Amino acid sequence: MQSGLLEFTDFLGIVAFALAGILAAENKKVDPVGVFVMAFTTAFGGGIIRDLIIDNRPMYWIAHPEYVWVTLIMTMFAPAIIRRFQAKVLRELFIWSDAIGLGFFAAGGTSLSITCGLPYLPSVLLGVCTGVCGGLMRDVFLNRLPMVMSDRQPYAFAAFIGAWLYVGMRVLECPEFISLFASTFFIVGLRMFCWYRKIMFADFGKFRHKR
Repeated sequence: MQSGLLEFTDFLGIVAFALAGILAAENKKVDPVGVFVMAFTTAFGGGIIRDLIIDNRPMYWIAHPEYVWVTLIMTMFAPAIIRRFQAKVLRELFIWSDAIGLGFFAAGGTSLSITCGLPYLPSVLLGVCTGVCGGLMRDVFLNRLPMVMSDRQPYAFAAFIGAWLYVGMRVLECPEFISLFASTFFIVGLRMFCWYRKIMFADFGKFRHKR
């Protein structure tokens, strides 16, 4: 039951992150192969790093080639997606899809790590890694400062708090379905609330003392 539930939430996260990767490639002068690379990297990059750390074999994307096919098919329809919306709507769609992918992957990555026998803190950190590293790699490939480090709105922080929410509900022996979705909704809700309200962390550079 738990394995099937994780596969379902992972599928939702992969679709959301693949869409975010496609939208991130818009106006970046990349060819269709580049768009697929952005979609694949965003969708599977965090999971690949997690699987390397916990020595999970075969890696998730190898064990589930059907999800790679989903990413490829989404890439084929990318021009239709881009042409359908205006730039402002595409930006908002990117933020939403990225937040949804972050939520599902952070919660699912934490769950998988705990199931593999890791202590709670490493499991939470691996959950955050699963959620943020795909987007980080995507932004590096697009030659821009990764969003997780630069937009100053809660992103990895939202994943970190949401992952601990999952741990707390698991300790309280809440049903896995409720724990996963409560954690995901919390992460997505916190991320989008801060984005719409323009709630930001302080700029680190402002802490520098002027001479």
